[in-house]
Amino acid sequence: MVKNFFIGLFLMSFSLAFTQSLELPSDFRQHNLQEFNSNLFNPVYSLRQDYENQVALWSRWQWQGIDADPTTLYVSYMRNQERLSFGAGFFQHNTGLYQQTGGMLNFAYNLPLGGDFNLALGLNVFGYQQELIDDRLIPGEPIFPIGDEVNDFVFQVMPGLELQIRDFAVGVVSENMLDFNFTENGSVTESDEKIFTVMARYAFPVMQNASGGQTTLQPLAYYRRVPGYDNQMGLTALWSAPSYWAQAGYNSFYGASLGAGVRLFQMVSIGALMEFGSNNNDVGGNTSYEVTMAFSFGPRKSDMTEAEVEEKRSVEEPGEAELAAELAAEVEAQERAIAEASRKQDSLDAVSRAQELALERARDSISKAEEAALALEEEVVPLKGEKYQEVNEEGLEPGFYLITNVFGTKKYYDAFMKQLEDQGLNPKSFYRSANKWNYVYLERYNSIQEARKARDSKFAGRYQGELWIFRVR
Repeated sequence: MVKNFFIGLFLMSFSLAFTQSLELPSDFRQHNLQEFNSNLFNPVYSLRQDYENQVALWSRWQWQGIDADPTTLYVSYMRNQERLSFGAGFFQHNTGLYQQTGGMLNFAYNLPLGGDFNLALGLNVFGYQQELIDDRLIPGEPIFPIGDEVNDFVFQVMPGLELQIRDFAVGVVSENMLDFNFTENGSVTESDEKIFTVMARYAFPVMQNASGGQTTLQPLAYYRRVPGYDNQMGLTALWSAPSYWAQAGYNSFYGASLGAGVRLFQMVSIGALMEFGSNNNDVGGNTSYEVTMAFSFGPRKSDMTEAEVEEKRSVEEPGEAELAAELAAEVEAQERAIAEASRKQDSLDAVSRAQELALERARDSISKAEEAALALEEEVVPLKGEKYQEVNEEGLEPGFYLITNVFGTKKYYDAFMKQLEDQGLNPKSFYRSANKWNYVYLERYNSIQEARKARDSKFAGRYQGELWIFRVR
């Protein structure tokens, strides 16, 4: 009787300990990663970094308590080259029961589909050692079929994709689509144990400072299926400015969060986040903390987004009336020269021919001056959804330019110009010292009607890429 009592007491104690030491979901708890290291949330997000090179660190401390808190540490290097990005990282991930230590390789590519559509494809490949770190559930006697050591090497593949339509995007990712335990020589999860996340985001351009830095507001909503646990629904909002960023979010499993950070010298970024926990699950509701740091270097991306191409309109500069006066004075001087030359000619026929040629040139000059004046005076009301920009700029001929692309890096500019020439086009360009960008255009027009007609017809069917109108007054 006494023996049965102690056996029952032991089993009750073991059951109580188990219910108080539940393991966390096997995901990386990366739902708050939006500004840096966001490729851990979706592999294609490495394409979003603004600089060509970036080294970033992220650390999360789950539920600060007196016993060993589950933690995650992730540091990565990412390189972004126009439509291609790649990199590698190191991570240490603690679920409360297991600790996973290893490396990650990232690859992402942006595939243009024509018009405003792009398809981004990405892949994270993990290789890590998995160790058992919480052995409190293992009794001294071999009553239960669980070993006292777990030291497995696991290979895991995380594919992701995102369909982009201008500033809107929708994506899907599977955190463990493929996995294999080399120690046990078998799969880690079955087909019904895969983690899937569906997400949608939109980038709202808010403002731009004098140096061209863009401020955006980007809300993101997601739904995550984690087998064995409650499905997660979440919403984050990221405010990203040239000198700082701030974000807020809510995850139905982990709770609400607030975070912020600063950018120093446009290269060094430091930030922190607090997640206040949720009592809607069985794993606790205490506060968690995250810290992010990043060092960005190299040139900025030249394949700019819609928000990056839009520039602040320059302060209106004088010179329109002076330009018209100079053209009129030039025509008048030519006419006086013709009259003087005619008196000195021996042959009236020669004089007549000279006069006719000079007058033709004068008429051409007057016609160009009138066209330029019309281009200066015409008032344009942008159409709904039309991509149009208007500036005052000295040194550029007034008119409406049909822009194909904008570049801040010479090698990409040269490659794009050669690509257009190989297509049988005659591309032209101009350089703006205000923002140090090269603008590539197909033609300059004297009226908005001509420019719109050329844009809407895809330059008479000769160019299938995106075209927009840039006006110089």
